[in-house]
Amino acid sequence: MKFVFSPTIFALILFHSAAGLAQLDSSYELLLGGAAGTPAPTAKTPAAIPTTKSASKNKRDIVSEGPATNVEIPQDRPLPVKLEPVTPLPPKAEEPTISQQAQSLFSSTPEKVLGFYQEQFSEEDPRQNKVEISFAPGFVTNESSSNYSYRNFRSVYTAMNLGASVWLTPAIGMGGTFLFSLGADTSGDAVTNVRSPSRYELLDVAMKFRQFFGFTETSRAVQFDIIYSDHKMSVNSDDLYRPKLKSSGLGLKMTLRLPASRDVAWYLGGSFFPRLQHTETPTGAEIKSGSDAENVRIGMHFGSEVKLSRQSQIFFETSVSSEKNVFTGNANLPDPATGTTPKNVSVTDTSYNLSLGYRWGN
Repeated sequence: MKFVFSPTIFALILFHSAAGLAQLDSSYELLLGGAAGTPAPTAKTPAAIPTTKSASKNKRDIVSEGPATNVEIPQDRPLPVKLEPVTPLPPKAEEPTISQQAQSLFSSTPEKVLGFYQEQFSEEDPRQNKVEISFAPGFVTNESSSNYSYRNFRSVYTAMNLGASVWLTPAIGMGGTFLFSLGADTSGDAVTNVRSPSRYELLDVAMKFRQFFGFTETSRAVQFDIIYSDHKMSVNSDDLYRPKLKSSGLGLKMTLRLPASRDVAWYLGGSFFPRLQHTETPTGAEIKSGSDAENVRIGMHFGSEVKLSRQSQIFFETSVSSEKNVFTGNANLPDPATGTTPKNVSVTDTSYNLSLGYRWGN
């Protein structure tokens, strides 16, 4: 059985190999055109490729025939934005300088300066007022200390302070205050403590300049005043213990305004009078403290105001001022307190003032 099966298997393998060789030989003939001059079979020409237009049309037809689907736009690709032409902003108007405002006062067209502030300020802003009038009753303490008893006294009195301002422009104005005493007296004889009736008159006339740091009602501002000051203390013409006193001269005052809200503002400042003219006018006695006096005054003030409307405000103020008078030479009368005639008399006159007032403007 083993002998019969082996030749049979061998014959099958040989037959399979011959069939494979015949197929390989026919493949070579097709590629090379045949071994005996037999022409190679003609290759079948493929169909012409459609043009781009036809392909595009077919593509559109295929797309249109398909069902509609939602197309998602990638999130990282920005959508096209249509840009509108940008209109340039008009140039910002600048505040006129002090010199420009001063020149406008003498020109035929001051409306240019006034119109600028009218556009910037609100209708209820008191800085638009051109005229302001105020009155403020107050309480004053005046103390004069010296090494000469004729100039050593103390006075406490009530007072009335009247004020007025005219604003030519919101930044330039003029005005003044006049304070006068009510029921004042001074200590008289240093030995017997006799009281002498007296009267105080304090006049200040000023040119006013304001600088605004913004145009809202909560914007800060600073005001400078060039002041001519004339302060007097008068006694009876037959008074034997006090001379009449007067100090006058030019000085500078500065006030910083700090609004806390639209209706409440705080202010503080100071004043300085470097060279005053101080005189003593004899009364019942020829009282002279010396000659060639050097006189200087310095002051500070602090207060607040409450706006009721553009036309009405209430304010309070507390202030202190100190004037120093230094004389040379001898006094002309002996000091009744010591019996000696002092030399190089020095006087320090200090006033404290507390007032509450009302201001009307238009």
